[in-house]
Amino acid sequence: MKAIAPAANPVLVELVDGQPTTTSLDVAAHFGKRHDTVLRAIRTLDCSPEFNARNFAEVEYLDAKGEQRPQYRMTRDGFTFLCMGFTGKEAAKWKEAYINAFNEMERVLKEGAVANPGTVATSAEPIHLSYNDRPFRIVPEGAALWFVAVDVARALDMRDAHGLTRHLRSEHKVQRQVGHRRLGLIDRAGLELALHHASPARAEALGLWLEAALEQFVTGEAPAHALLGGLSGEQQGALRALVRARTAALPSGRRKAATLRCWSALRSEFGCGYREIDPARFDEALGLVAGCVLEGELLEPEAPEAPKGVGRLGIDYPIEDWKARNPHQFRHDNPNSPELSVTTGDLLMSEYSPGEALLAQLAEAGYRVDGPLYELRALRSLARRLDMTMRFMAGHVRQALDNFEHDHRRVERFTGAKTPR
Repeated sequence: MKAIAPAANPVLVELVDGQPTTTSLDVAAHFGKRHDTVLRAIRTLDCSPEFNARNFAEVEYLDAKGEQRPQYRMTRDGFTFLCMGFTGKEAAKWKEAYINAFNEMERVLKEGAVANPGTVATSAEPIHLSYNDRPFRIVPEGAALWFVAVDVARALDMRDAHGLTRHLRSEHKVQRQVGHRRLGLIDRAGLELALHHASPARAEALGLWLEAALEQFVTGEAPAHALLGGLSGEQQGALRALVRARTAALPSGRRKAATLRCWSALRSEFGCGYREIDPARFDEALGLVAGCVLEGELLEPEAPEAPKGVGRLGIDYPIEDWKARNPHQFRHDNPNSPELSVTTGDLLMSEYSPGEALLAQLAEAGYRVDGPLYELRALRSLARRLDMTMRFMAGHVRQALDNFEHDHRRVERFTGAKTPR
């Protein structure tokens, strides 16, 4: 997100989902109007429903008391339509300021497209899925998968994709041309953070569905589709995830048979394929899979192979390799200094950890290092969550301070203050 505005008492124009936008709260503050008056004006605009849907989006913000309040985010066309009726010298000054800010934002976008043609000019071809009867698009880029932010926001019942992306670091969000529109995308790490901060019920449902949907990239099996009268896509995904969880702990040679045992038990009990099970009996299906006795479950775990000598392993994790994988993270580091200088955000969010890679290599070679490996993974995950929580808190504090400044600029009339007593 990038804001551009005049230097004196600046107006706010932000890039959201590839479009320059401003807010009703900012407009009210600069045009000297009560925010509820501006909200009412937007809601009663004499424009078509299509124009309204394209150019105005109702979102929420935190006021100075930390309470959720409504505001509208509007495009350039929406701002122009709204402010046509604002007259006077002061109004003209602010109209000009907003127009200049919109022009400057559009100029920066065009220059960015010329400077980085590979990131903007090429239209990405998304994978079209459907979640709760709404589009859910995934954009593959090489081995990475990117998710359309507005689709994720809708799936998690968030009003605005801006609230989803504004606290993410730049490497976890991009702007891409998707079809005929330029949209904001987030990567897997950004998606996981969004799930962590969403309501648990919605996050769990989306996570299970997405796990099943993405399985096609590993197995080639198509994502789950709901059949008439059968389980929904989310319910199918939950069943598949439970089957995988039941079989994952078994010895590798017994997993395939155990998987078939689970699916056969469902077919025997319900007399149909799992997709055709009556949704009213979904909990019964979950209980059946959870209680299914699997061969090998009660056996002693396979004895690990004798560890190989460390000297035979290709263990080589020099700092030069770490730097080569994460050049942005080490841009301030002086190789001749005894101090290691890294950007803490990059250190937290980096997908690659040499320590984790080393422990994983030792585990693969037969060394029993799962304790320190799991501890390191847990600590890295915890650090990411704490970092994201602090970012959300900082964002709310900044919003509260902005609202406080807006309140200071608002003109209030106090009836009877001048009446002699």
